[in-house]
Amino acid sequence: MWETIVIQPFTNILLLIYSLVNNFGISIILFTILIRLITHPLTVKQFKATQSMQKLQEDPRYKKMQEKYKDNREKLAQEQMKLYKEFGINPMGSCLPTLIQIPIIFGLWQSVNRAMAASPMELYKLEQLIYPFVRNI
Repeated sequence: MWETIVIQPFTNILLLIYSLVNNFGISIILFTILIRLITHPLTVKQFKATQSMQKLQEDPRYKKMQEKYKDNREKLAQEQMKLYKEFGINPMGSCLPTLIQIPIIFGLWQSVNRAMAASPMELYKLEQLIYPFVRNI
């Protein structure tokens, strides 16, 4: 399933770019830039969420709350959630975009590995991944 959803399309896109520029190094660079452009909105969202969390931690109310409820973790968590809502912060906002990007980055790496087949068996596997329209270019 991972092959069909991520690696096969990525490998075909990489080979399509290669067919246009005829230089594998430049193809990898362009493919990486394309992936970074696709994941850019997630990266921006992650940075904004991280900055919001940092601003919150510098807030005097947050520091007072931590001192006041340092012995009662449950009450501290409830008060933190109230403050998150007040500031409009999602506590998982900086984590979730990263979790979404990780499989994409692994797919990028695996597709480059597949496209650089070094043995007859790897070439056979690569040939099985290529879409017919890419094969004919």
